[in-house]
Amino acid sequence: MKSNLVLIQPGIGDMDMFRDNPTPPLGLLCAASLICGELEVRIVDQRAEADWRAALAAAIDKGTVAVGFTAMTGGMILNALEAAVLARSLCAAPLVWGGIHASLLPEQTVSHDLADYVVEGEGEQALAELVRRLAAGADTAGIPGVWSRKEGKVFSSPRGPLLDLDTLPPVPYHLVDMEKYTQTYRGKRMFFYQSSRGCPCKCAYCYNRVFSLGRLRAKSAARVLAELRDLRSRYDFSLVYLLDDNFFIDQRRAMTILAGLKEMGLGCVLQGVDIETLARMSDADLDFAEAAGVVRIAIGVESGVDRVRTEILNKSGSLRLAREQLARFKNRKIAVLCSLIVGLPAETPEEIRTTMSFGLEILRLGENFRIPQFYIFSPYPGTKLFSALERAGTSFPGRLEEWGKYEWDYSHMHESSPGLKDFLERACFVSKFLDRKMDDYGSGGWILKALYNAYRPLARFRLRTGFLNPLPERAGYAALKNIFKRSV
Repeated sequence: MKSNLVLIQPGIGDMDMFRDNPTPPLGLLCAASLICGELEVRIVDQRAEADWRAALAAAIDKGTVAVGFTAMTGGMILNALEAAVLARSLCAAPLVWGGIHASLLPEQTVSHDLADYVVEGEGEQALAELVRRLAAGADTAGIPGVWSRKEGKVFSSPRGPLLDLDTLPPVPYHLVDMEKYTQTYRGKRMFFYQSSRGCPCKCAYCYNRVFSLGRLRAKSAARVLAELRDLRSRYDFSLVYLLDDNFFIDQRRAMTILAGLKEMGLGCVLQGVDIETLARMSDADLDFAEAAGVVRIAIGVESGVDRVRTEILNKSGSLRLAREQLARFKNRKIAVLCSLIVGLPAETPEEIRTTMSFGLEILRLGENFRIPQFYIFSPYPGTKLFSALERAGTSFPGRLEEWGKYEWDYSHMHESSPGLKDFLERACFVSKFLDRKMDDYGSGGWILKALYNAYRPLARFRLRTGFLNPLPERAGYAALKNIFKRSV
């Protein structure tokens, strides 16, 4: 029987709740890119399978050499653990964890009973070598970036150097049915693609400083365009969702890519852009980006208070600069999505309300501005803020099950201040309904969109006035979440 590797994509809760389809399991596809030519790789996606348990049982057989899981901190971990319990009951193959959370806390993760190995950091080379040795029955010691647990003892080897993306094979999208992951934005079909990894910014809340060591690594513009031409010949899409952490850092490369996309008749959605990079772009550059088909950008504004931005978040660029850059997008066709974080360590209640008011101010700039929600701060392991809190005596989870309860809808940092905790969670809920995001995506159905849009004026009124209690709307939303979870 041919050797095979089974990889599991856990469900991710609210992130896919109202999308027409889930995002593709790009992390697993990248991790499989070097090994998929040597043995069969089978991907089971909890989000895309009507009965993922049956799919997992069908994927695992006597030829399975390992079962792998990926997870970010939060609910994905609980879903991955559920799959790990089933996998362990179906086979004796080792369980391998990777992804963001396992990379940030590899020793703690590999110490769990449902983890035999952890691949820390980028998985392509480490996972390939681990699977080769497992398939051959060889010793797995000494693989860079691989942690293991044997007889209660944990063993590790330092991570290897960060990868040169131009030396990696193309992402093996063929391992999954990409039709299951087709999403639309403003009526156009999107294809998810990553042209670079990492970001040189030093934000105190971001795991990038640990995972990618604060380095930007990018495929050449020529390779990006060649791959997208090939992908377009095999898949039907008219928008490229560029999953880069900070697309315009290398402006010349970015503009070359946009020009090539325009030549192919492809628009794009940009996941990551920062304020200072935008400030280095001229109005002519923005005109070009708009004409080239950029339909949305996402900007990490994060706070409406300069002290919070500089002293707590370690972000560059003043709030005045942020306002100036946002104003440059007034009346443009580009949708501007701004992320904002509240409930930070040492942030005062007044500063929290100021950031919320700033979010409403952004929305008043025009119909093309978006605030997806106010994200309640949850410290990521390995970040500067996490380390500072740990030194100050903050207690953090010691097991995967506890980390699985970390979500951006809940205030984990304010258990000792129940009034503030309640305010943050109520405001966070209401903030989900402030903008017109539901009009952008082909998801949810017309009834859900009508309810969402009808509630928007009340949501803005509640945040503007602080009238957040009582909040019976949360019960209806919770019911929708339960319906969604039962359908996964």
